[in-house]
Parts: sequence; C-alpha cells; structure tokens
Amino acid sequence: MKKTILKTTVTLALIMWLSPIFAQNQLTGTVNYHDDPSTPVPEVTIQLLDMGNNVMQTTMTNDYGVYFFDSIPNGSYYLASSTLLEPGEVTLQDAFRIMMYLFGWYDFTDYEFAAADVNGSGTVTWADYFLVLINYLLQGQPFPVGDWQFQDVQLDFMARDFGVPDTATVWATGSGDLEGVWLPSGRSLANVTGQVSNQVSLSSETSEIEITSNYTELISGFNLNIDYPSDLMTITGVEGPDGNLNYAIEEGVVKIIWMDESEKAGSHVYGDHLCTLLVNLKVGVLQNQSDVMVLQENGMVLNQWGVAAEGVEIQLPKLKSGEFTTTGTASTYPNPVINQLNIRIDSNEGALFIYDLSGKLVQQTNLSAKNSGVVSVNTDQLTSGSYTYIMRSDLPNKENITGRFIKSE
Repeated sequence: MKKTILKTTVTLALIMWLSPIFAQNQLTGTVNYHDDPSTPVPEVTIQLLDMGNNVMQTTMTNDYGVYFFDSIPNGSYYLASSTLLEPGEVTLQDAFRIMMYLFGWYDFTDYEFAAADVNGSGTVTWADYFLVLINYLLQGQPFPVGDWQFQDVQLDFMARDFGVPDTATVWATGSGDLEGVWLPSGRSLANVTGQVSNQVSLSSETSEIEITSNYTELISGFNLNIDYPSDLMTITGVEGPDGNLNYAIEEGVVKIIWMDESEKAGSHVYGDHLCTLLVNLKVGVLQNQSDVMVLQENGMVLNQWGVAAEGVEIQLPKLKSGEFTTTGTASTYPNPVINQLNIRIDSNEGALFIYDLSGKLVQQTNLSAKNSGVVSVNTDQLTSGSYTYIMRSDLPNKENITGRFIKSE
C-alpha cells in the first residue's frame, strides 16, 4: 500500500514539473485598420516568433481579419505582420494633420504616430511632413519605411486551461495615411473637377494663365495635377499665393502643390485664385492651333480647417496659338525653292528652325555674325510641300523672325 502511494505521488509531481514545458496554448485575434473593428484587414501574413527571432508559426487573416495560432508552447513571443494589399490613400489632408501635430495643435494616437513616421526614425518631424508633401504627393516617391505599419505585439504564455485561447487585437495603418479611411478595393478622394473657361492666345512672349476655382472661401492648401498640350506650349514657371508653392513638370503634366505652412493656416488665402502658369508658345507651332488642359482626378482643395472642400470646380482656359513676335525684317528667295533657300536679314546670331505643316522640326541651322545679310539653306533633302521657318536670335532686343516657303521638285 505504501509503495502504491509513493509511486502515485512521484508520478503526479513529475506531471506537474513537466506540464509547463509541454503546455500548448492558443492565440486568436483580429487585425483592424486604425484599430476600427468595422474595418478588418484580410490577407495579412502574421508570423509568431520567439525572442530569438525564430519563426515558430505563420498564418494569414481571413476575410474578417481574424487569425489563429494553435499548439504554442509556454514562453515569450512576438508577432510580425505584413501584407501585399494596397494601403489607404495618402492625401493633402494627411500632410496638413502632420503639420498641425508639429505646431502642437493635434495629438496622435499610436497608429497615427506610426503612419506619420514615414522615414522610420521613431519620431515625427518636419522631415516626415516634407516626405509626404513633396516626395510622395508631388514626386510620387515611395516612403522609406514601406507601405504598411502594424502594431508591435509581445506575448508571454504560461500554463492555462486547455481550450481557452488568448486574444490579441492588432492595429494596422498605411504609411502616411493619418485619416484612416481604407477599403480593400481602394478609394478615391477626388474632390475637384475641371471646367473649360475663357480662351488664352499664346505667343513667343511669356503668357500668364490664371488657374481659378468656384470656391471663394478661405483655404489652407491645394494640389492639382494638370495635363497640358506639350506640343503646343512650354511651361516655364508656376507662381502661387506665397513661397510655399512647389511644382514638378513632367512631359505633358504639371503637378502643383501648396500648403499654408503658417501657424495661422487657413486665415489669409482664398480659393478663387489658386496659381498662375507662366507659358510660352512652343517653337514651330503654326498659328490658330488650339487645345485644352485637363485636370486629373486626384486633385484636392483644403478648406480653412484642413478638410477637403466639396464641389470645387477648377477653371482651365482653352489655348490657342498666336503669332510669334517679330522685330527683324526678312525676305525669302527663291520661293518656291528647289535646292537652296536664301533668307535676307538685317543681322542675327542664334538658330534657324524649319518645320513641316505638322509642326515637326525637319532642319536646324546654327547662325553666327558671319550670317548677317543672307542665310543660305540647302533644301535638297526636303520633300515637296509647305514649310515654316523660325529664326531665334541670341542678340539682345531681337526677337523671333518667322516666314513660310514652298519646296518644289
């Protein structure tokens, strides 16, 4: 009888000693965008790692953002999350909110702080603000920290009742997205539309194109991406309400962004006049050609409180090519021409450009002081038809000389 009692006691003691080692735990939870239970995030890969950075298990959230781990030994662990989904859209409102935080007028939640720290420094500074405003929104560059940020979750498992899982909710955010509106299929915050207004006649002299809107209230910022006819005009500059305007010109697109970066943002600029484009008629364009500028769908105007204004219409003019201004005199002979065109001029240093009727540059000749009087151009390689020439001078107080000629066989 004593042996039986001793054996039972030793067996129970051994089970109690081994149970922490072989205990199996469960973990479940939900990944929510900006900690909002109404916006779970599916397709998130979650790794369970021990404190030596060894991957113990991997799972993925389902359509409801739920994940589950089973058979976890006792110990300390942490979760590492990632996804290939498109993150929430980053807009001018997000840059404004970072600016308000830097002025001390707005406090971040944990996930807003993670969204704002786009360079991954562990702090939110003006460097993060300009990465959002200039590098991302204006220039389209990715954030140094990547597209997504997830909550850091650490876990300590001890012996517990079998079949009762632990729970851990994880928040997620797109980098730069402080507003926190996310849909798996993406979203669009297009708040402005473009309308064709008056006509502007372009010339060789710089023309000013006013970009206006129907929103006459105070504003704190705007960003516009405008398609323009690059075969008709050249944009040489953009002027805004103050020195905080930035722009980038790509082939056929001008991107413009402005933020009132004063501590009294939204208190002195009105939305009826946004900016001015400085443009020139492109060399070689024939007279009376016309085209329009088109506003892309991702523009935004912020009201005085930094919120996207609704129903904003941007007025964009219809463009028409005028004549190049001429101050020199020229005569062309013979006209029609067969193999050599002579252009008599007063004096010139610069270049001679010849264009066909489609506006394509077909020949270019550099001029110097020795060309004063008569410029002779070999036209053997030109096909039969009508041509336009433009003589652009490098001399002060001399503008462009234009003319036409016909090439015959």
